[in-house]
Amino acid sequence: MAREDVEADFPSLIGKDYDLSDEDFNFNCLAFALGDHSQWWEPPNGGGTYWPEGFPDDITVETVESIIRVHGFTVEIDVSGTPTTPAIAIYAQGNEWTHFARFDNGIWASKLGDGHDILRVTLKDLEGGLYGDVVKVLSRPTDMH
Repeated sequence: MAREDVEADFPSLIGKDYDLSDEDFNFNCLAFALGDHSQWWEPPNGGGTYWPEGFPDDITVETVESIIRVHGFTVEIDVSGTPTTPAIAIYAQGNEWTHFARFDNGIWASKLGDGHDILRVTLKDLEGGLYGDVVKVLSRPTDMH
């Protein structure tokens, strides 16, 4: 997937300065947000995916929020604010999650499906047709690193 393809999917990136990694098909945006670059996090659907035990096999915002909270992201902050600690943004259409972004070291980054990691974007840059809107941002407490 070339830069032009990314910008076709996310027109708000046109003319902006952002970075793309090489493509990596081994993990998805939820795995990326949680720091796991070896597994594809998605409810079981026939193999090849990882889903933590004890959580419903669905893609609701409520379920994934519970998973993210177990990983230490427990403070809900305003979706238009700038986090002061590592954070994860949840994108959704209706009540179903579609995408995740991670905030760390002062920048937002995410994994675009099975393709590139994208760095130095805003949450709004990825909103729209494919991913819907950011519905929740959860950050780590200030005393946790």
